[in-house]
Amino acid sequence: MIRLSYAAFLATMLALCVPSSQAQSQAPKRGPAAADLDTWAERGDADAQFELGLRYLTGEGMKKDEKVGKEWMEKAANQKHLRAQFVMGSLYADGVGVKKDEAKAVEWYRKAAENGFAPAQFATAMAYDLGQGIKQDPAKATEWLEKAAEQNHPQAQTALASKYERGVGTQKNVSKAALYYLKAAQQDFVQAMSRLANLYYTGNGVPLDYRRAGAWYQRAAKSEDPWAANNLAWFLATCPDESLQNGEQAVLHASRALRMMDESGEDQRYEMIDTKAACLARNGEFLEAILWQKRSLALLAEDKDITEDERKQLKNEFDGRLKLYQQESPYNEPEPKSDVEAAPLPQDTILQDEGIPGSDSKPKKKKGSGKGTVV
Repeated sequence: MIRLSYAAFLATMLALCVPSSQAQSQAPKRGPAAADLDTWAERGDADAQFELGLRYLTGEGMKKDEKVGKEWMEKAANQKHLRAQFVMGSLYADGVGVKKDEAKAVEWYRKAAENGFAPAQFATAMAYDLGQGIKQDPAKATEWLEKAAEQNHPQAQTALASKYERGVGTQKNVSKAALYYLKAAQQDFVQAMSRLANLYYTGNGVPLDYRRAGAWYQRAAKSEDPWAANNLAWFLATCPDESLQNGEQAVLHASRALRMMDESGEDQRYEMIDTKAACLARNGEFLEAILWQKRSLALLAEDKDITEDERKQLKNEFDGRLKLYQQESPYNEPEPKSDVEAAPLPQDTILQDEGIPGSDSKPKKKKGSGKGTVV
């Protein structure tokens, strides 16, 4: 089931803990180590039970005890405390304080979802989408995503957009997908920014617009997502509009993407190595580009998670770029076949907000050996 890691999820929920108006008026202010939290929980205050449950689950201000935390959380959930019901779903999904039970997880998610709690609606949608704890049903997943998306839940908006883009669980409508991606992107959801940028870059569902694509790639790359940095690097290195190419900046972003992968303990990916090679070539560093491209081919050959057909197609693409670099020529993406009837998104103000990624109109001087082919 797609969700935050358990620790991150609980930390988020603790930060979101806001007592009801009744609790605010009747209960004393309770800080992280307030001694009277137990008293209010024992009296049946659902907010206190929820907060106490979270603290036992996380060890915030007291000794961590997942079993006791689950018990207090369940007391709050049985009083129809929506966040508590959502947490109960997560506990059963992950097997924390209880035996793992995906069916029970869905039951708890549904209780909160049916009362309008957007994160639970999203979790319910993912359960239907993946068939975890309930029979797989892409159409029902779409219904729940729509409910959460209407409440401006960015993950739900992005997942719903993906369904419209691919025509899974609903009729394909890429223009509608673009609108939902935009709604999530305007809430700084990185995956939505990247997907919307790609639609602008290919002219799919929206008019072809390299400047808007670049601006959204640039906004996404301000995050700590290595793939967002990689996307911007590729854009700056290979964009069909030469006025937006920038080899120096491309190399910086590609290097940052690889550095973030290393720092997070992730394995190097041939896609990112391929990007780094394209950036070096755009910057005129062809000898380095050749070495990096050969490295990407070696990593591709070792990947056991793709089919042979996929490997063959990628190898042909990588080999083609390698030949270009050996001829001291950078790689340019071909112009896409865009949707000429696509309508623009008037709500998109990215160019006013972010600016246009650009570069010198003149290409960089080659740093290779001169004329001829680089071996």
